[in-house]
This record gives sequence, structure tokens and C-alpha cells, in this order.
Amino acid sequence: AYCTAFIRQDAPAIAKHFADVVHISSDMGDDVSVRIASASEWRQTIDRLLEMYRAIDVGSVEAIGLATDPLSSRLVQVRLRWALSDRARRPLYEFDAMYTLARHTETFRITAIAHNEIPQYRRCVARLRS
Repeated sequence: AYCTAFIRQDAPAIAKHFADVVHISSDMGDDVSVRIASASEWRQTIDRLLEMYRAIDVGSVEAIGLATDPLSSRLVQVRLRWALSDRARRPLYEFDAMYTLARHTETFRITAIAHNEIPQYRRCVARLRS
């Protein structure tokens, strides 16, 4: 459902997978950005991410690698390798993300994310412009 929400570029559906507060660690290529975002702040970040995807014509987002490490029945770490392709199914770039999921109710929600997407995105943009 999470991957499908990205393919549809459905920000509200993406946001439903996250907790009310999210810890984000982003490798920016030359530095690491670490922040904590409320649900509304994170929604704005999702909107910006979807704008970035539209700028490079993302048509497909696929999880090509998955590993899980259960810490308890209520906490799980998930590592994903993502592959993005354009609408013509040409590969754009791949990146890695690690998620911490917590189950407060019946549903697990993402409480933390660490990723290395930004350098890959920047290289993709530079390649597409040249």
C-alpha cells in the first residue's frame, strides 16, 4: 500500500503510513540532515518529494530489496532498496531507506526514517539535464 501510494503520488495515502511525529535522517550528499517533524510538517515534505518525482517523470516506484528485524511484537526495523523508473519504464535511480515501525494500535506506523535518496536524485537530475 505504501509503494502504491507513491506510484499514485497520493500524499494523503502516503502520510497515513506515518506516526504523528517522525524522526528523519537524510544523507544530503555533503552533510546529514536530522530533524523531527509533526504530521503537518511531514505532509509538506511528502508534497515536496512528490514535486521532485514529477520533475523527473517518475512513473514507477518499486521495493527491490527488503529485510526486517523485529525488535518486539510492537517494534520493527525495515530496510528497503527502492528503484525508481520514469513513465517509459527507464530506470532513474535507486536508493536505500531504513524505517522504524511502531504499533500503537492494530496498525504499524513509521516513526523514523533514514535514507540516502537526495544524492541519487541530484545525480539523476544532472544526468537528465545533460
